[in-house]
Amino acid sequence: MKTESHNLDPTLRRVAVIDCGTNTFNLRIVEFLKDVEPGYRPWKKIFSLRLPVRLGQGGIGRGVIRPDRLARGLDAIGIMREAIHNYVADEVYVIGTSALRDASNSKIFTQEVFNRYGYQVMIISGSTEAELIQTGSALTYTPEEGVNVLTLDIGGGSTECILWNNNQILWTRSFDVGVARLKELFKMSGLFGEDAYEKMAPYLDDMLEPLLTALINVKPSVLVGSSGSFDTFYHLTKLTKPDRKSSQKQNPHKSLRRVFHEADQIDIARFNELSKVIICNSLNDRLNMEGMPPDRADLIPYAAAIILWIEDKTDLQYFYRSKYAIREGLLYRLYQGDPAVPSYL
Repeated sequence: MKTESHNLDPTLRRVAVIDCGTNTFNLRIVEFLKDVEPGYRPWKKIFSLRLPVRLGQGGIGRGVIRPDRLARGLDAIGIMREAIHNYVADEVYVIGTSALRDASNSKIFTQEVFNRYGYQVMIISGSTEAELIQTGSALTYTPEEGVNVLTLDIGGGSTECILWNNNQILWTRSFDVGVARLKELFKMSGLFGEDAYEKMAPYLDDMLEPLLTALINVKPSVLVGSSGSFDTFYHLTKLTKPDRKSSQKQNPHKSLRRVFHEADQIDIARFNELSKVIICNSLNDRLNMEGMPPDRADLIPYAAAIILWIEDKTDLQYFYRSKYAIREGLLYRLYQGDPAVPSYL
């Protein structure tokens, strides 16, 4: 749970976004600012909350959400509603992704959310999810001329892939290959073993075949991973934490002007070393790793496997972690005066 020191301005527009993911529900509350210069962040973060719900646990492979997971999701929305009420948000947007769009009983959840809290859950398509992710992550990274980029968002139920450069989006696709789905299918969350990746690779070859064709044609040299598992990889691989006081002294106006958070570089060599350890060690070992969030320890090897599969098919030169993803994409659309969600019916 994070909050920024702030003085609420009753004349400013306050917006809350809840992202109901397959594994995690995320809340972000912001105030939109007035007279913001182009290129600067047009909102002030007021509050954020991340709750591990595991909505797809035990049912995502069968296209259902179990009753206990429905209850946990509803409880999470209730907790977030209290924060939204306390911070007096004027607008609330609730979006559902892979687990909800694939579940035959998702209407039970959406109807109960509306009945209890008055929120309309917008269950978005995979292509819409990819578009929102790209809108958010592109705020944090601008490629050089002629450089092709792969934006990758590895979720619990799906993985979104966008190939682009500074002129256009070249290709985009959402795949039903998420870490929760892989866990249910391969059931190797304890001790993976040295042959675990080899067991998964043929499945990834089959499911991600369209991505392989796109990678061969586009030849990206940069990977930008948006939030989620990439947050974990970034924190596990970085050498030292930045000196906040020092950075403020060097640029005392940065916090006042609220620039977009630039994507953080991930050392590829360190990532590859880390992945070999993660894929081969035990769940208990991963839980004891410094910087490992407990709720990601059982799923992170599957995320590593997806990235290693992509690495094997490409000649990536740089890895980045973007702190922005689907929520920031939605917020930026609102700021621009667009509907919150593109192509939503």
